[in-house]
Amino acid sequence: MANYLRIWDDWEFWEEDEEFEAAQEIVARRRRRIVKDRMNPFTSMSDEEFIDRFRLRKDSTHDLIEEIKDDLVATTDSSGCPVPPYLQFLIAMRCMATGDHQRTVADCHDVSQTTVSECLKTVSRAVASRSRNYICPPSGNDQHQCIQAFYDIWGMPGVVGAIDCTHIAILKPSVQNSELFRCRKGFFSINVQGVCGPDLLFHNIVARWPGSVNDSRIFENSRLYADLEYNLNPRYHLLGAAAYALKRFVLTPVSAPRDAHERAYNISHSQTRKVIERAFGVLKRRFGYLGMKMRTDLDTTKAIIVACFVMHNIGVKSKLVLPDDLEDDNQINVPNRMAENVQENEQATRKRQQIIRDHF
Repeated sequence: MANYLRIWDDWEFWEEDEEFEAAQEIVARRRRRIVKDRMNPFTSMSDEEFIDRFRLRKDSTHDLIEEIKDDLVATTDSSGCPVPPYLQFLIAMRCMATGDHQRTVADCHDVSQTTVSECLKTVSRAVASRSRNYICPPSGNDQHQCIQAFYDIWGMPGVVGAIDCTHIAILKPSVQNSELFRCRKGFFSINVQGVCGPDLLFHNIVARWPGSVNDSRIFENSRLYADLEYNLNPRYHLLGAAAYALKRFVLTPVSAPRDAHERAYNISHSQTRKVIERAFGVLKRRFGYLGMKMRTDLDTTKAIIVACFVMHNIGVKSKLVLPDDLEDDNQINVPNRMAENVQENEQATRKRQQIIRDHF
């Protein structure tokens, strides 16, 4: 038997007999039964190379795989070979991180484009389902540290977060009233709301509204709005752009500053609120898929968006800093700055004026 196996590639030595058939069966059993990455990135890549391709540290990636592996359904490639959970995750991560075409990622991992698409859908939904574990507002001592860190930026007191929206470009969705997804810049999008802290960690996101819906409406119809209205300490607040109505829990700029104090307040407001714009920029540079026109179906697109926010937060918490995090923001960001949406109530106006008197 061993002699036959040693001359497997020299077909002229084979004879059509039972021993030949038995040898064939042994070799067939030894053939690959599972899709394997051409190299194991955890061992073959340096830490820097791994981060460059997958946007997370190796230990963070391993922990997340362990957390979601039971949710990853059995996937096979076009030849019927199973794709293990760790490879499903790395394939999806490669897509989201680099923004490469699915066929390019398929060639890198020796699988079909269909397999890449299935991995992207399965992994993004598994990660997105854990969003509440990774995207949540600070409390207790963390909240006090957040407030102090915001104050240290430009002297704005009581800030627990900065709020804004950003547009994620998509193909025209195959749904009724698809024109609702066309934003005012003319492309189809999902308008994603985010609230972040001074460290670029996202505390809250809403990723389900069509691109034509303005920022203020998204906020007023969110759970966050009700939670802030009834539960937030009256001394604390978010910072929002002029598109938002001035509320006790959302401070906006003074629309027509009358003196140096109000101008100083507006400068502080603008400089402090910039963290949300930078957070969106860093997010889209880390996960290039969000900076492209997303071509997945609508439900998968929403899951990918949430999954990218989750992994962004994991990176921030692990103190991961990428070279391009410091680049100027160039994300697609189409805020709806419409003066007619601005409403001010008396209580909120008094609070803002008190802050201006006491701090500016």
